[in-house]
Parts: sequence; C-alpha cells; structure tokens
Amino acid sequence: MEKKSQCIHAEHPGFSGLGELSSKANLNGVSKSLTSLAEDAHCQACKIPGRNLWLCLHSKCYRILCGETHKDHSSDHFQDYNNHCLHLNLNTFRIWCYKCEGEMFPLNNDPVINQNLLTLFTKENVQSDLLPRVKCETQGIVGLQNLGNTCYLNAALQALSNVPPMTQYFLECMPITDRDKEIKRTSLAKAYRNLIQNMWSEHPPSTIAPTSVLYAVKLVFQMFRGFQQHDSQEFLRCFMDQLHEELKEPILDAREREALSESNQSDEDSEQSESESYLTCDSGVSDDEGSCQSGPNATYRSGRRKRTRSSSDSEFSDALDRSPSPRSTSVEASSNSSVKFRSIVSDVFDGQILSSVECLTCNLISNRMETFQDLSLPIPSRDQLYVIHQSVSQTWSQSEDESVKQGWMSWMWNYVWGWFWGPSGHLYDCLSAFFSADELKGDNMYSCEKCKKLRNGIKFSTIEVLPEVLTIHLKRFRHEPMFSSKISSHISFPIRGLDMKPWLSRDCSSKITIYDLTAVIVHHGTAGGGHYTCYALNEPSSQWMEFDDSSARPVSVETVANCQAYVLFYRKRRTNEMDDFRRHIANLTHQELDAQSNGGLLQFYISCKWFCKFKTFAEPGMIHNQDFLCPHGGVQPLKIEKLEEVCLPVSAVVWEALHTRFGGGPACNRLFRCPICQQKQEVMDKRRREELETFLELQRDFQNEKSSVPIYAIAMNWFRKWENFVKNRDSPLPGPVENLPITILRNGNRVLRPSSDFAQLSAALWHLFHSHYGGGPEVIIRS
Repeated sequence: MEKKSQCIHAEHPGFSGLGELSSKANLNGVSKSLTSLAEDAHCQACKIPGRNLWLCLHSKCYRILCGETHKDHSSDHFQDYNNHCLHLNLNTFRIWCYKCEGEMFPLNNDPVINQNLLTLFTKENVQSDLLPRVKCETQGIVGLQNLGNTCYLNAALQALSNVPPMTQYFLECMPITDRDKEIKRTSLAKAYRNLIQNMWSEHPPSTIAPTSVLYAVKLVFQMFRGFQQHDSQEFLRCFMDQLHEELKEPILDAREREALSESNQSDEDSEQSESESYLTCDSGVSDDEGSCQSGPNATYRSGRRKRTRSSSDSEFSDALDRSPSPRSTSVEASSNSSVKFRSIVSDVFDGQILSSVECLTCNLISNRMETFQDLSLPIPSRDQLYVIHQSVSQTWSQSEDESVKQGWMSWMWNYVWGWFWGPSGHLYDCLSAFFSADELKGDNMYSCEKCKKLRNGIKFSTIEVLPEVLTIHLKRFRHEPMFSSKISSHISFPIRGLDMKPWLSRDCSSKITIYDLTAVIVHHGTAGGGHYTCYALNEPSSQWMEFDDSSARPVSVETVANCQAYVLFYRKRRTNEMDDFRRHIANLTHQELDAQSNGGLLQFYISCKWFCKFKTFAEPGMIHNQDFLCPHGGVQPLKIEKLEEVCLPVSAVVWEALHTRFGGGPACNRLFRCPICQQKQEVMDKRRREELETFLELQRDFQNEKSSVPIYAIAMNWFRKWENFVKNRDSPLPGPVENLPITILRNGNRVLRPSSDFAQLSAALWHLFHSHYGGGPEVIIRS
C-alpha cells in the first residue's frame, strides 16, 4: 500500500518550492541535481562531511546540516527556527517534518502540494541567482542549419543569441513550464525561447535547425514565405517587432505609479487603450509609403513605416529625415491617453532621439522625441567625407579612456591616410553625417508655429536616451526604380570603446556612453544576391566566433575588424564599480543564508525581470515591481498563479541596498490577489468567451452558405491579434481593425491590394469586428 502523509506545513509560504516535488518526473529530476550537491556537501555548523546530511527546505535558508548520526544540528536548527520544519535527506531524498514528527510524502500528501508554487532551489542555485551563472565555454557555440536561403535568418539569430541581456532573459525569465500548452503553438517567442535554451544548454549540439522559428516568422510575415533570399536587417526588424508584440506588457502611467508608490491603495483604474502599434523608428528613409527596403531583394512590408517628407535628394541627405513612427508618438507628452507598452526588446534595444527644428526667422525651436530601435546610417561619399573631416572637432584627444582614444585615433589615421590615398570611411564619419544639421529650405521649408508661415529652418538631432545595446545599420544598399546597387566601401569601426558622447543632448539621462562590440552581421556579394555571416563574441569563452550557417569557428579580433560590416551590435560597457556592487549583493545574501541574522523578520519580493536586468545590464534603471504588481498593490490576476516566474524573495537587507542604489519599486513584502483587478479580469474573460462563441457560430454559417453572399476582407495581421486576444488571457485587446495595409488607392477608392495577406469574411463577421473595435476601411471583395 502506498504511504501517505497529512502534513499541513508544506502550505507555509516558506516552503513554496515543494511544488516541484509533487510529480514523479520532477522528483527524479530534483534527485539528480541534489546527488551532485551531496557528493561534496558537509554540515555548515560543524563542517563534518557524511552521508546523513539534511537540507532545510525553507526558501530563505537551504542550510545543509548533519543528522542524528553526528551532532544532529538539523534538529537544533528547527529548535532555533520553528518555521524551518521540513528537511530533505540528501542521500535518500526523504522529507521529514519536525512539527508532524513524521515523514512527508510529496507525491501523496493531503492537502495536495500546489504545483504552481516556486520551484525547489538548492543552496548553490539560490546563491547563483544573484550573479550571472558561470557557463561552459561551449555554450552558445552552435551552428544553424540553412533551411533554404535562410542565411539572413541564421546570421541575425546568431547575433541576437550573443547579446547577453536578451539571451539571459529567455534563459531565466521565460522558462519552459507546463503552461507552454496554453501558449499559441505558433508563438515566435516560444520558438525562439526553445532555440536559445538549446543553444545555451550545458552540452549543446554542434548544429541546430531553427525550423520552429522560421515557421513562426513565415506565418506572421508573408514576405518571408518561399525560399528566396531576404535582407538580414529587414528580418531583424520584423523579428523584433513580433517578439515585442508577443511579450509586451502595459506600463502604468505617471498617475498610477504615483498612487501605487505612495499609498498602494488607489482604487482608480485606467482603461487600456484599444490599440498600440510597436514599430521601429527608421533612422533613415523609406522609398515608398509602407515599404521597408534596406537590402538586396527587399520586399514590401505592409504598413510598418510611413514617410512624412518627400525629397529628391540623395540617400545621404535623405537619411537625415527621421520621421517618427507610430510607436515613437506613443511616448510623446501629447499622447497621454494611450497605453504605453514595454518588453525585453524595448528594454534592451530602445533609445530616444530628440529632433529639433529652429526657425531662422523667429528663432523658435520645436522639439520632438522619437524612439529608435536601430540607427540606419548613411555611408558618406568621398566629397562628403572631406566636409566631415574638416568639421569634426578634436574630441578624441580629450578622452581619458584608452580604448576610446584608440577608436578616435583610428579615425584620425584614416583621415591622414585619406590625404594621400583618398578618404576611407569610419563609423564616426557615418555618425557625424547622421547627426549633422540639415537645412530646411526650398521645397522642404519648415512650417513655423509662431510665424504661421513656411520658413527656412535648421533641423538637428541629439540622443536623449542611449539604449543598453546600440544597433547600427550601415545603409550599403541603394534601391533605384530600375536597379539596385551595393556600396562596398570598407567602413572601419572600433571593437572596443565606441564613444557616443559627442552626439548626446544636454539632458541625456545615460551615464555610460562607452560601447563595446558584441556582434556584427556581414553581407558578402552584390545587391542582386549574396550570403550573410555573423561574427560574435562568445561571452563564456571570451572568444570571437564566425558563424556561417552550420559552421562555427574561432577567429581573431583582426579578422572581425577587417570585415565588411552591415549591422553592428554594441553593448554598453559594464563598470568595475557596478560589478563590485553585484558581488556586494551576493555577499549580503550569503551572509543571510549562512548566519541566519536576526534582521530577517521581513521578506521582500522583487521583479525577476528587473533582477535579470540587474545582473546583465550596465544601467538596469529603477526597480520595476509593476511587472507583477497591480495599481492597488496586489499581484496581477494572471501573475498570481506563476509567482516563481515573476518575483524573487530577498531579505530586507538586500532590498534596502538595491532600493537605495536604484530607487523605484514599490516595496512589496506581501503577496495577495487583488479583488478589484480580479473582477476586471473576469469581465474581460467573459468578453473573450462571448466574442469567440459568436465568431465560431457566424463562421459556421458562412461556411455552410450555398448562395452568393457579400464577401468582405480582413487583414490577417489584425485578425491574428484578435485571435491571440480571445485565446490567451494575457493578450491585450487588438485595437481598431487595420485594413489599410491590404488596400491600395485606385480612382479615389480603397480596393484590395493584389497578393496581400487577408482572409474572407461574411457581412455578419465583418460587422461583428467593426461594431466591437471600429477601424477600417471596409473592403468588399464581392457585393
């Protein structure tokens, strides 16, 4: 007969890790991990090694202590700390409850142990949570199979894989759980997470086929279907747009944050906006409305960006025209009513540019803030290089950082060399061209708000916020109506010490301005066709690697420096002072675990996502516990069942040290389900059910209709958002119907665009969507 237990103490919050032991499969996995711990373990009280050692299962302890065969420090520990009553034998893996004075059977306990609670940590794992884990030198060194002209995808994925802040998120903050079955099967985030987990496993395979990622991309973006070559930078933008869409979460507005941090009792609810578009700010120019062309064989990208100023100037001058994307307008002060969103993509790659225009008549300066995900830099011509070289100041000579000096000295060497052999380009030249002032005159005169007339003006830009990872796209491809060409000029770039200080605004909030290269995508060939490879710095081994589809081999720094760069990824340099503070936090935690200090009466909770940023970002920013807290101080309804994924328990001493350094919050030492937000969630769940049931009923009627009926078109991009909304409880409202990308203007009327991505609907289905969400335009295929 199977043994059973009736231990009620496993429900104590301190033993939240026992949920991992409530299935045989998990118990076997934990047993394997604890076996290695037991081999070198010893009693932390008397230092005696032995086989009869016990692990305290309290989430703030995990002390290893001897049993009755030695000095029984395990029993003494329970006498000192009455709540630390459950101990696990490291050899037999049996659990003893001192309060029940008997064995507790996790597989057959009444009450049943909640499997949704925090996973079991060994003491080693608890300590390593505070610093980036030590990785095997083979982690991340994996080739990707070419699945048919997919070198553009492989190069981009390898570059992103070697961006530590982003990769660490998918390894730690998006774990593989049983709830995966609730995630949409075609989720790009899930496919990419699985790929990263495999590439960065302890013993990765030599080659992986990124089939799931490619399938998810093709399902969302019609342009990538088929087996033709595509532009790697274009793929990057689409890929990260979709990742953001799937992972984005709303940001509380200033009023809610203030109420939350001051009282945690605000009963105000801000309604979620029905739409928010996440689009990249093209720090360059699109040739056509709604297009996104930047490389060989670039294809139409419906509705992603819209150019607001036309010009017949060259690509060099056009690149200075940075019109804001719909996404960037969401951060402007004039857009307070819209809900703003953030994700790991925006946290890592987003920066802000302050664009200013000065009227040369009244001297009024108009400012506009724009969000950018990458900088698309023009490659100056020979004549333009001479102008840039004559105007650039001697900033390099004033730098105190040696690596920064080398970067500027390299630029100066190219400058001197150019006097004799003609100028060669440097990344600093491209940045100078990008941020240089642009005259607005003639057909491009400025409409001055004060003068109420068109006036000559000067447009200039500076960086307001530097991103954690700066992505730079060199515009090597020109697309003319009749042909395309590639600029093959060599552009030198610093491996270490890219200094962005010359282009910062006075009020720039970023304190760290030095960047080091972490990856670069290279294009070989011509505009008509070619091949993509990637050079990336593998962090565990500190070795530069060349990734060429399924091949991965080490290369020298000189090889990387001499490549024909297309997309560069620069990471903010981490300071020694910040690394020392991370070690200080780890030591504080170790002291709490080892000494069981008397100051640990309170336990605080901190966002796992922010803590991951603390470990990997050079500037992690303020603590952001709104990741799991609602405006009323409780846990968000959809987060309460997965606490192990959203928050991390820390001692009061650790919380105080982190909060003093970074600020933010709010402080949280109590986890509870918010009844107000729970009621809102139930209303939204009811709406999801009703809309889905009505859709399925109307869809059946449409399929069974035999007579000729009117047929409407709906953009699949919007329909997928709606489908995610009704199927996934954590998906936001899809917003107004967005049919504009599937239409073209013909004779003053909007008609269906040929080869666009759409679905056919009945009149009843169209009215269902339009009555709930509005938007349009209405597209009738057959009346």
